[in-house]
Order: sequence, then C-alpha cells, then structure tokens
Amino acid sequence: LSVGAANWMATAIVVGEKYRDALLIDIGTTTTDVIPIVNGIPIPEGRTDIERLGSGELIYTGAVRTPVEAVSPYAPFRKGTVGVAADRFALMGDVHVYRGVLSPDDYTAPTPDGRPTSRSFAAERLARSVCADVEMMTDHDIARLANAFAFSQLASISLAIQRVVKRNPTLALAVVTGLGSFIAEEAAVTVGLRSTALSKDFGSDAARSAPAAAVALLLARTLTRRTAS
Repeated sequence: LSVGAANWMATAIVVGEKYRDALLIDIGTTTTDVIPIVNGIPIPEGRTDIERLGSGELIYTGAVRTPVEAVSPYAPFRKGTVGVAADRFALMGDVHVYRGVLSPDDYTAPTPDGRPTSRSFAAERLARSVCADVEMMTDHDIARLANAFAFSQLASISLAIQRVVKRNPTLALAVVTGLGSFIAEEAAVTVGLRSTALSKDFGSDAARSAPAAAVALLLARTLTRRTAS
C-alpha cells in the first residue's frame, strides 16, 4: 500500500476494533474516504487511489481546499443561475466558514486572495466566484451561493456513500471523523445510516487527524510487543 493508503487503512483497522460492522467516513481538508468494515475487517473494493476513485471509496472533495467550481459549475443568482468562474476564486473553506459550520481557525489552506479566513472575507471570495463583489450582491445572494455549493458537495459525497452501501447492504452505522465530520454526519443521515462520531472514542483532537492518530497507535502497539518479547 502507498503511504496514503496505509493511513486510511490504519484508521479503518482501529475503528474495526470497536465497531465490527460500520462504514468509516473520514472527510479531511481535501478528500473524503469511505471505507466499509465487516466483522472488524476493512474490506475496500479499491486499494490504489485510482481504484478507490472508481469504487466511490475516495472522493476528491474536502472541507477546506476544494475549489467551489469543482463542486458545481453553476450557482443560483436572483431568479436564475450563473456560471461559476473556473479560476479558484473561492474554496469550500469559504463556504463552510460563511455558513458558520467551520471555524476560521480551521481554514488551514492559504486563501485564494491571500486575505484572512474570516466570514467577511469569505463572503468576498464567494462573490468573486461568480465574478461579482459584495456590493453587487445582498447577504441573501451570498448565503444562497454558499448553501448551493454546500448542497452540491453533500450530494456528491452522499452518492458515493450509497454506492459503497449498495455493495455492503448490511452496514447501517457510519463512523464519522475528520475536519469535515459535520459533512460526513449529514451525508450519512441523508442516505439513511445511523451516525456516531469517532471523537467520542479518540477525543476531538485525535479524531480530526484520525489517520495520524491511528498510525501512531498501531506503531506504539507494535513497539510494545517487540519490547515485551
């Protein structure tokens, strides 16, 4: 496995120790991992990134770094729709900060315009994504933009989850984690799964960086066993 694959597999192994049958949904800044676990064992259909992109187990969309135009090429404006500029004027971090579900401190990527991650600057970047500025749009207009991008992202993640669940119909519980766990939870509920947060077991800090925490835990166990032997 690649380093990235080893990371998500480590998370799935640790999760499978407690949740024997579950769907792990880990949404970070850039990507979403959807990993089925049956009888405590991760059983992804894909192993490489390209295979996982094909199976729906990897979606290149995340809570911060994803450009809004990658989520939807069109957005609502007044009584119609407009095209979204494919020039990385705004990121999903702007969407989620504007909507109040992501803290500006968690907007860890460089902003497209180099300005702060506050809600007011997020609004300006969202307006720019449709070649406008905040003087040309009302708060309602910008809120509709943000909500539309959030809904499109949620829809793409939900569709991928449905594909994985269709192959594993006995799974009814989603274990959600990552910086974008709030998206994962909503997506799980959207497709009819029960949801629990990994932060309940790992703590909030570790769950937000679940792959690193899981690798560290498994490594510590390995070293302990070697020392004991």
